[in-house]
Amino acid sequence: MECSLKAQLNIIKLMDLKPNFSDLARQYGLDRRTVKKYYEGYEGKPKTRNKTSKLDKYKDEIIEKLQIKGIKVKAIYEYFLDKGYDVGGYSNFNKYIKNNDLKPTAKSKGHPRFETLPGKQAQVDWKEDVKLISKYNEEFIINVFSYKLGNSRYCHFEYKKQRTNPARCI
Repeated sequence: MECSLKAQLNIIKLMDLKPNFSDLARQYGLDRRTVKKYYEGYEGKPKTRNKTSKLDKYKDEIIEKLQIKGIKVKAIYEYFLDKGYDVGGYSNFNKYIKNNDLKPTAKSKGHPRFETLPGKQAQVDWKEDVKLISKYNEEFIINVFSYKLGNSRYCHFEYKKQRTNPARCI
């Protein structure tokens, strides 16, 4: 729509005629002042802005910090705040890093899975004094015994009122 309006306005200009802005505005569904603006040479908003960021002066230091394994963007942001640098808000700091493709180094893979033979290992844990409230507002306090087998990762839970070891699991 904008292109055909511009083309029509160019034709009118070449013929040295003054257009009826109100009529063109109704035809294209625009305000008459918008049509006049295009007639007077308005090109529209630029697609991109070449505005510098206040973080550009810290770019080398940001890249240097991102090379350290295990460092997060939030930690670098807080580092700059502690130094007293004017870096703006965290969301803008994070956006600057994403827009400039300054990604942190890849995370480490973590710990390798610890494998055991069947029947050799289990992990046991207690969760004590868990408060549950029924739909009738009755309060129940229970203890949960957790038993996880090392090889199959099978989990067994028992809910108890007392904190005694369940006899059948040991």
